[in-house]
Amino acid sequence: MPTNRPFEAAFRSVAAEVAALPEEARHQVTLLVVDDCPPQVSRANRQVVEDTAAASGVRGHVLDAAGWERLAHDILVAAALPPAEHTLAERALCKPTGSYGAGPNKAALVAAYVGAHTLHRRDSDQITHVDPASGASPLRIEAELLDGGAAAGSKGAHCVGSSLTGRPTRDRRDLLHCSAEYVDRIDALSRLTPAETRVVRPAAPARPEQLTAHGGVTAHRDHTGTVEMGIAAVRRVHEWIPEMPAVGVLGSDYFQKGLLYQLELPVWHHDMTAEHHYEPWRAEQTSAEHLGWYARAELRYAVLRKHWNAFNEALMSQRDLLLPDGQHFDSRAYAEFLVDTLARGAERAAPIPPAFVALYREAAATASGDVRRRLDIRIAALEAEAGTTEQYVADAIGEFAALTRRWPALVAAAGRLGSDRDLGRYA
Repeated sequence: MPTNRPFEAAFRSVAAEVAALPEEARHQVTLLVVDDCPPQVSRANRQVVEDTAAASGVRGHVLDAAGWERLAHDILVAAALPPAEHTLAERALCKPTGSYGAGPNKAALVAAYVGAHTLHRRDSDQITHVDPASGASPLRIEAELLDGGAAAGSKGAHCVGSSLTGRPTRDRRDLLHCSAEYVDRIDALSRLTPAETRVVRPAAPARPEQLTAHGGVTAHRDHTGTVEMGIAAVRRVHEWIPEMPAVGVLGSDYFQKGLLYQLELPVWHHDMTAEHHYEPWRAEQTSAEHLGWYARAELRYAVLRKHWNAFNEALMSQRDLLLPDGQHFDSRAYAEFLVDTLARGAERAAPIPPAFVALYREAAATASGDVRRRLDIRIAALEAEAGTTEQYVADAIGEFAALTRRWPALVAAAGRLGSDRDLGRYA
């Protein structure tokens, strides 16, 4: 569970998921909180973990910023990278708050450290539930399908997750207040044109693949990206590539799941949803700083997504080179394809920032009151950002590619370092 906020309700819900597992399975779970909070909030979160452990018997580990820095240092020493690569990897792994990929990357290396075969994520603004009659929970469904997937090899589930009720993960309330057309037009900026689309993608089967999991929970093969990573689990892919460590870019923690679709490795969606809640500053939209931060993060994602869509086209034609035997993934080739895609299409993202700002201005012209005030704050942030967005995203892609090249070495080093499986020296 990555968190940069108070998280008592969310943590208690995931602890209840663990407590509801059969005893043998419960003992196989390492419950990790990746805490990236200010000291006062971090101390309160740790108290929640300790109190919940005392009440439920579920043991949780808290990896705060200081503990992570020690662990990252030791992993990098064990990896014995050349000095320049050591420095680059350290910078990529030790980001300030605001990196959506930082928590998953820390968790992936901790999973290697403790020898975990699957990595299950719960975001700290989501509440999950356990069915009181059957004991079914998202965690139990994930474990069941991923364990079965491991037995089935490349044809088995590589990612299992669900979706959210409540607030949408992307906050477009002010644009939607003006017109849903503005949201559609902003999303269209990142789509590939027909001239850029070369690969014919396999069609979803007319009869959806479906199964019934524990407690009668229905799961089906996800071909369209329905699964939300904040209530999902993966196997293997988190050992092949990291998530993008960039700060302030929406969607940068979806690279692992995205890769699975391009490789046609199964992603499954089940019906046990989570409730998504905005924290107060986001629900109330009163902070100009936060409004500006989010606007910049969404603009960067729009540029990133254009490159990412082009990259996915390239992957579809190269997947046999990335995973030739269904077992051994070529992380270095993945990184090279990504850098090459960026270099060959550097101009593809140039029209996005000015068009993005223009759409916000157009929406603001139709608004009034608080909606207009908030849109004006966002526009000011976007105007200040637009001239540097392309380079920011290009640098983020370059850093991600460089970390990806060395990711298997870091995973292996974490495994060697954690031979005793004792997280106590860090958590």
